[in-house]
Amino acid sequence: MAGNRKPTRPRRTPPASRPAAFPGPSANALGQPGQAGRPYVTQGVYYTVVPILPGGREPDPAGSPGKYRLTFVLAIPGRAVVLDEVNFAKLIAAGDSLLEVASDVHTLRMDGHDDAGNKHALTVNVNGQHRLRDIELEVDADSFMHAASRGHDLIAPALSRWAYLHDAPITTSGFQIIELATGTQLFWVNRMLGAVKAFADTGGASHQDHRILLSAYRDGISSTEPLWQALSLFRLIEGAFKMQGERRAALIAAGRQPPQVECVPADVTTIGQENDYGLRDSLKPYAGQKFTQVRDTIRGKLRNAIAHLDIDSDILIQDRWEDVQKVEQVLPCLRWMARQLLDAELQQTPLQ
Repeated sequence: MAGNRKPTRPRRTPPASRPAAFPGPSANALGQPGQAGRPYVTQGVYYTVVPILPGGREPDPAGSPGKYRLTFVLAIPGRAVVLDEVNFAKLIAAGDSLLEVASDVHTLRMDGHDDAGNKHALTVNVNGQHRLRDIELEVDADSFMHAASRGHDLIAPALSRWAYLHDAPITTSGFQIIELATGTQLFWVNRMLGAVKAFADTGGASHQDHRILLSAYRDGISSTEPLWQALSLFRLIEGAFKMQGERRAALIAAGRQPPQVECVPADVTTIGQENDYGLRDSLKPYAGQKFTQVRDTIRGKLRNAIAHLDIDSDILIQDRWEDVQKVEQVLPCLRWMARQLLDAELQQTPLQ
């Protein structure tokens, strides 16, 4: 019946000899940052403060086997989650949640359990508005990263439980770890505000297909949840490859040679800005590989594991430190690759 026909998606106009929507390559961002001390984009950072012990001895900044005290600062998603300085006293003071206790309650004590069934004492502190502010605990660990892993895997499941029971969103903004034997401290900021960049866009218009990709890129660099960032950037990569594939097929059908598939440079040591922390390390495993190879590798080990919650398969979840770090390590690579592919589309697809 004619009344039940689904609306069809507008077909893209072939780009042949039409002006590009963007006048020049934009794989390198406009308005390069002039501020020092900030990461290139909003991302996680950590700092270690190592004391000088008697005799001039310096502890291992990675930490040693022993006991560690951790403090996880609670935060309301979308509010005070991204920080602009590393000031842990200020960070704790700003700790907040949508979970309120009675006015005469200042501390809660509860037990957390690890995967092995071991019990750990958790201390939950309350802010001046009688809302949950931070969680403290001690763990035995081999290093700071081991302590971070153990602490996260105890705290995150509790937050997920509270979010469900109270139907209230909750997250953390960062944490502090103190190695009790040496006093060495690690400050971890889940998301540090990225560098300010000079505004340079005077066009303001985009093609309908650009908007599909640009919106995914904005999600990928704006979200504070790494799993969603990765999924958004991978969606962009998939969409860009789909558009490339249509163009390649049209060229082949016309008897013309399609361009070579892009590759990650064999030498990644000079890629990106100096303050684009983690980018070169993230690209290193894929140096010299075609973008299609990188896509297929990441799709197999990350994309599907994030997108599908099949308990009989390998899945990635926010409550496991190891899973989050796997995603964090590949995020800079995904962002760089998505930007290269997006730039190619911005040069090819005409602005109508």
